[in-house]
Parts: sequence; C-alpha cells; structure tokens
Amino acid sequence: RPPIVKEYRSLAETLETTPVPQMLRGEEWEAGKGIDIHLSVAAVLDFHEAEGKWPGIHDKADADKVVELAKGISEARKGKDGTCWAQSVSWGFPSGDDRDLDEVNVGRFARLFQTELTGLCAYLGGAVAQEVIKKSGKFTPIDQWIHHDEPVLVADECSSNVGPL
Repeated sequence: RPPIVKEYRSLAETLETTPVPQMLRGEEWEAGKGIDIHLSVAAVLDFHEAEGKWPGIHDKADADKVVELAKGISEARKGKDGTCWAQSVSWGFPSGDDRDLDEVNVGRFARLFQTELTGLCAYLGGAVAQEVIKKSGKFTPIDQWIHHDEPVLVADECSSNVGPL
C-alpha cells in the first residue's frame, strides 16, 4: 500500500478556515456542533491576547466577554467562503444560512475553560493513542481538528465545583 502524505495548516489558518470542525461523535459533526466550540476556542485565544489571562473559573464577566468576542468573530467571518461562523449545517455540510450562536455553550466553555476533568482526560488520551497508532499507515488520522463536547459533565446551576449539585 502506498504511503499517504498529509500536510497540515497553521493554527491561525485553521481557526478561521475550518467551516465545519470535526467532532469526536459523528452525529454531532453532521449537525455542526463543532462550530460553536471552534468559535469558543478562537474567542478564548483572543480574550487571552487582550486580557493577558485565561477566563476565570465560574467568572461570569470573563464569560460574557468571551461570548461577545465569539459573536464578533462569527459576524466578521460571515459571508466569507470556507470560514467558520455560526451557520446552519445539515449532514456535515454548511448551508450558508445564518443561525444564532449558542451563547449558553460558549459561556459554559469560557467559565470552565481552566478546569480539568480527569475522566475526560483519560478518554481523550485513548483517542490520542489511537491517532498515534495510525502513524503506522494502516488507518487515516484525524484531519487537523477534532472537538468533543460532554455537556452532561457540567451543571449550570452549580456556582462552584466543590459541592453537591
């Protein structure tokens, strides 16, 4: 079997030019759920550049800033071909139809950005290990980005992560 040569683009380029980011679960990718996560990552990086810090854990003011940044990023990219912005997706294909950014998920992403969930880290470690094995050439590795969202691990009504829900 002939080797497959893959080339990867820079972080800055792929943050903008990944119209429908891949999700670990196929059905979430087909529904376009990765768009909100991808815009959240871009917004958090912009927040860090502007503020000199990452969004604080459970910091509503920081989360609100990240949501506004994500909305601004999406608005600025709207209409540009091949970019990631809040648009409807059907079966993994962007429609070009405007949709509202999921502000709840973007805010949650910002409020919990600095947390570490050990069980999720172990799960993602397994996914990464599978990708390393793909270096053998038998299978095709993930292309650039893959996101995972596990909303059942967090609760919005809990103001802190140190007590029962």
